[in-house]
Amino acid sequence: MNTRTTNLINAGKVILLPVFVYVLFFLCSRGNFGKPASMIMNFKQTLAPTLISYAMCCNMLCGRMDLSAGAVVMLSAMLGAKMVYLYGIGLFPFVLVVVGAGLVLGTISGMMYLLLKVPAIVTALGVCMIYETLSNLASISWVTAINGEITTLGRFPYCLIIFAIMFILFAILFNDTKFGYHVRACASSQQIAKNAGVDTVKTAFICYVVSALFLGVAALLKISIQGSIDTPMYMSSTNIIFNCMLGIYVGLALEQYCNLLIGIFVGNFIMNMLTTGLLSLGLSASLQDTVSGIFLMIIMIFTYNNQRVIDFINNRKMKKELIKANM
Repeated sequence: MNTRTTNLINAGKVILLPVFVYVLFFLCSRGNFGKPASMIMNFKQTLAPTLISYAMCCNMLCGRMDLSAGAVVMLSAMLGAKMVYLYGIGLFPFVLVVVGAGLVLGTISGMMYLLLKVPAIVTALGVCMIYETLSNLASISWVTAINGEITTLGRFPYCLIIFAIMFILFAILFNDTKFGYHVRACASSQQIAKNAGVDTVKTAFICYVVSALFLGVAALLKISIQGSIDTPMYMSSTNIIFNCMLGIYVGLALEQYCNLLIGIFVGNFIMNMLTTGLLSLGLSASLQDTVSGIFLMIIMIFTYNNQRVIDFINNRKMKKELIKANM
């Protein structure tokens, strides 16, 4: 089988997964799910979570769970909206405030991790609580909203252009730079990478800086597309990142068939379809979480073990052929 055929088969496998989810919910909801306008909105609402997944990806590969990412997104968006509310700033200053805030806040998270020298998840929880408190101080009400010209970047084609730029940037950083090679080395083994000459401390700091940039842009897209951001309370900002983390895991499972970046996007699109699909079935929030978890587990089991199933089927065929040949 030549390379082109293999690539086409792999692409078909990647596309088959979201198609299967779509068809399943379309049939179960009797056509209530999957209308063109709804799918366009699903696609649009996948852009910001995918950028959050890219932001978290390098740290997660290296074993660092940054639970403060959601708080960074919410606080950055709120600071931008606050400036609009208080001073009536225009679109360009709004972009600078939101992206700049994300860059600064995310970098502070990285510095805290490196200076305190405690497990990343402990630092992230502490930073998350601090940022949530600041978000409450920055919020205008329970829901901080923007409208008019300020939401321009959340419309087509601007949101797609921003996403495409960040996608290309991450692809270059992850696939074609020394930083990307160091991240993959650290993902395999931090100690072996260190023994091989990789500066693991510097790599960790750059991971947080890259993450901060993508979180800032994700905050910009999120509030521009939604037009509002909720005030986080009691670690509710972590809800933003859980589906993004699951999107990364789906992307890692699909990596054997496609580029990791594409797999992460497909993973987030599937998670978004799961949410809207379960809503179309009228399930309660608690049941939605349960069904999402079960459904994701089934997808992961199938994705990681489909080659075993294929091998099992092929072995059975070979045994039958051998039995027939010996008869």
